[in-house]
Amino acid sequence: MNLLNESQVFETWAPILEEKTGIKDSNKLGWMSKYAHFHSLNEGFSYPQASLFNTPGMGNVAPASTVAGGAANFYGAGSKGSGDKFPSLLPLAIQVAARTIGFDIVPVIPMNGPSGVLTYLDYVYAGGRDVNAPGIAGQGANLTNNANFTDKFLVFKISRGGVSSGIYTAVTALAAGTQLVLEAGTGTGAKALLVQYVGKSRIDGGLIFKIVGECASTAATDGTGTFTLVNQSATQGVTLADVLDATASIYGTLTVAAPVGNTVAVSAATIIGSAAAVTGVAELVRALEDHIQGFTGAGPDDDQAFSGNATNGLVPYEPMRRGIGETSYYRTMGLQAFTKFVEAETFQVAAQVTTEQIQDLNRQYGIDVVSLMENALVNEVSQAINKHILYRAFALGWENHYTFTSVEGTNLNLNLNPTSGSAGNARFQGKVPTTTLASLPTIAVPAFQNYGSSTTFENQGTIQRRIQSKVLAAGNVIAQRGRRGPGNFVVTNLQVATALQDSAQFTFYPMANTVNQNNGALYPLGTLAGMTIYVDPNMEYSDTRILVGRKGADEEPGLKFMPYLMAESIQTIAEGTMSPKIAVKSRYALVEAGFHPETQYFTLLVNLKDLQAANWDTVAAGISIA
Repeated sequence: MNLLNESQVFETWAPILEEKTGIKDSNKLGWMSKYAHFHSLNEGFSYPQASLFNTPGMGNVAPASTVAGGAANFYGAGSKGSGDKFPSLLPLAIQVAARTIGFDIVPVIPMNGPSGVLTYLDYVYAGGRDVNAPGIAGQGANLTNNANFTDKFLVFKISRGGVSSGIYTAVTALAAGTQLVLEAGTGTGAKALLVQYVGKSRIDGGLIFKIVGECASTAATDGTGTFTLVNQSATQGVTLADVLDATASIYGTLTVAAPVGNTVAVSAATIIGSAAAVTGVAELVRALEDHIQGFTGAGPDDDQAFSGNATNGLVPYEPMRRGIGETSYYRTMGLQAFTKFVEAETFQVAAQVTTEQIQDLNRQYGIDVVSLMENALVNEVSQAINKHILYRAFALGWENHYTFTSVEGTNLNLNLNPTSGSAGNARFQGKVPTTTLASLPTIAVPAFQNYGSSTTFENQGTIQRRIQSKVLAAGNVIAQRGRRGPGNFVVTNLQVATALQDSAQFTFYPMANTVNQNNGALYPLGTLAGMTIYVDPNMEYSDTRILVGRKGADEEPGLKFMPYLMAESIQTIAEGTMSPKIAVKSRYALVEAGFHPETQYFTLLVNLKDLQAANWDTVAAGISIA
């Protein structure tokens, strides 16, 4: 019998174990050396009649199933897995968030508190001389607005929504200088104003009038018969608050005709409006956005009709002669200052993790769970802010398109479905949020436009090329209506972006662009006519709206992102569970700064399907442009 030489075993195995395991304790090395020695002896033994059928092996790779009852039922039912260590072949899978592009299209102006004010200055047509035309007494006397100014003035504006659609259509069809009567109430003695139609506002389409004189109705029947002009000393005292009440009406003739003596005749056949047709609040006319030709001098004798923004090749624009200028009072402009309140609003979200998640994911994968959850919460808030910014930009752009169509009668929506006629109406959110479909600003989608008498030469490339023309037109409209510069960015969806990529090198009518035609180069895609193109990953493939906008300086009109607390993280321990809880709160203001910030954006629809007038998102058939 061979006795075990422990010292020899120790000398043989201890250095090996120390090197492999790093263990230096002599007691541990002693028993581990014996274990290794015995194990090495037994490895050399062989079993009689051994075969592949009675030799246990690894078997197929199989994970073990979970045993009910946990450790207490370790030897209970449940399949045993193969003796493999299951390594993680790839890093832990992490979800990737959609790209946020809202922060790329608006200036960021930090706020140093939760609230603030923006100050505005308005240059307005505030007054003028009392008598403007020979033979008419009492003009421009004692006129007030039912808002905040009391000085007598010469011109005023009624907002686009202050009159019915029928009245608006009838009045805007008149020539500048056409005389109308604004009457309050009905019957003999009703207060009224004799006015001249000047034109419509360049921005919002509001109706601009010049005051000619005060009137009193001498007719028993509303709107017919005659209106007698009253002089300044009379007790009539007509104000705009009088004539723009709940029963106000617009009456008048369709031709420019000076009153005969002190009366203005209005016949029933030439009535434009009806009772309760005018309920708008009068405004002073802002000079920088709505220039009135004639205010500084209405022709050689200062007696020509005032006219609005648009120029007319049939009308002369001449100054006053010296003698008229010497005997005329200056018409007066004024300055209004007011403020707009800004308040930081809130997005917030929280998450909670268990202590076991923190321990096990850290030890198994080396993951800081708290940091990961905080990043996820920040992304959640960022995505919400991104959609808020883009929603407001698209809404302001649609509002600008709506008013542009109302004022000039021009529609930039593009129908690319050659098989349809007029596609119907498109409705999207405008400047004022609403959940009522019928209240959304509606713009018609025109029929597919055929160039020439045949569509034989139309193909996918020529149809795609039309998108570039509309985008260029929208950028130029921003330059004209906003007066700050052209559009410098475009936001659209994947289908339109693909069409722009596909037609980027359209050689028959090339347009300057740096559109990247590499697959997946979408953020940004490149430039078109100097405008950077972004693809919003949150827009569906069938949502073919295009936003063209201008990101200007901090002091220019438009959307301003003003963060107070961009993404403040709060960590605490939940009572009861003792597990960590993380919250992220963002407080910011998205300010529509400046006068008419909507003029810095323009939203149009590239229609690929048949829309229905009652509901824009109910579709019949569609085509693809990409």
